[in-house]
Amino acid sequence: MSEKINCPFCGNIIDSDAYRCPSCSSLFAEPALPNVKFQEFRVFIALIILTGGLFSIFWFIINAKSLTKLTTNKTDSIKLNIWLILLIALFIMFYLGISKFLIPSLILLILINLTYRTLRIIQKYTKQTYDVIPEINPYYIIIFNVLYLIHFIDTYKERVLEVHEHFNYKMYMPLMIALALAFIALQCLCVLSPDVQNFYQQMLGSIRF
Repeated sequence: MSEKINCPFCGNIIDSDAYRCPSCSSLFAEPALPNVKFQEFRVFIALIILTGGLFSIFWFIINAKSLTKLTTNKTDSIKLNIWLILLIALFIMFYLGISKFLIPSLILLILINLTYRTLRIIQKYTKQTYDVIPEINPYYIIIFNVLYLIHFIDTYKERVLEVHEHFNYKMYMPLMIALALAFIALQCLCVLSPDVQNFYQQMLGSIRF
């Protein structure tokens, strides 16, 4: 049982491990998503470009453990890990050259689903920890998927403190549309062009797991 203390802002009695005062709603620590790696949007974009889009997949693999720790119930954790296992399986199939005509599209659909699952986990974690429900935009999930997720995480502190949709579409919309179209074109090239398929095979062949 946690110790009781007085809120430094309003003086009411609260739990010593509370993140927010239930009376005056003051926060006692900056909102954060602990242990999540590659939270900065610009760094993520640079890594996406350097890896030809593959870092979208790697991001979920790298952060699987941290995202699982954010879950507030076993069901969310199980769903997240099932979709992550499917993503890894498809990635291995692509690496082995199996069903190249279908796999890029399936990977894209799973990335959209993982983006939604991750945002819902973050939303529930924020509600439980800071008593705030940050808004998520379903249209951005479908159109931008992982790009929207990383921007959401990069601006997480502002979203919790300001409690509104922080995505500045006027500033980022042209960049997002260009990146989304480039990603779709890349998927089409992987299906239609043997040269692009060979490029990915050579690049993936240099990775040792």
